[in-house]
Amino acid sequence: MKMSTTRNILYTHDMYIRTIVPECLISHFNLDFNIVEIDEAKEKYVKDFPVKTTPAVKLKDGSKFFEQLAVNEYLIRSTGNNVEIKQLLGSSDDLIHQANINCIASFSGSDVLNVLAGYVKPYIGMLPYDNTLEQKYLEKLSIFYKIFEEKLATQKYLTGDEITIADLITATSLKLGFAFIFGKEWRNEHKSITEWFENVIHSKYLESHFKDFRYPEVPATL
Repeated sequence: MKMSTTRNILYTHDMYIRTIVPECLISHFNLDFNIVEIDEAKEKYVKDFPVKTTPAVKLKDGSKFFEQLAVNEYLIRSTGNNVEIKQLLGSSDDLIHQANINCIASFSGSDVLNVLAGYVKPYIGMLPYDNTLEQKYLEKLSIFYKIFEEKLATQKYLTGDEITIADLITATSLKLGFAFIFGKEWRNEHKSITEWFENVIHSKYLESHFKDFRYPEVPATL
């Protein structure tokens, strides 16, 4: 039997990238959720989610689930706003478009974020520097950037001319780069990605998190 709680809960953490989108969705859609920092509710959080991953959701009826894609989709669909549901998640009437959204959302929330984090963290004191690893990360990142630039060469956003969950997840995954490593020179060399990033982070969906965001003039150094 499921145990009820007084409010829906989103477990989150200020240090984690994958929690940004769900927090912003709750803010934008004014959803009935209590956003709880895991450090402030460790025992309850670990009891409900022993895998210790965020974002994670516990609903009033006791239902629990985690992983960014599942949490984001639930939050969007729970709004009942069919226009924005179709825009952000795609329509089952257009399977190719929906598949493209899911592809980019999954790719950016895993491969892109993990590789970029591995590259950036030594420069912000979170990991020891390893030249061999850095070269591997840079090779992969150059492929990732090319994929995004090819898409943005013919459309405003990553899967078409309307913003989708793929854009929201990709923009937040690239936050570490734009905050610390992508200096003015990089941004000039990758203008389409930079202009797209600027549009997405200041969209109504992400503006609550990025309103004070600033770009570095030069990349962080060791």
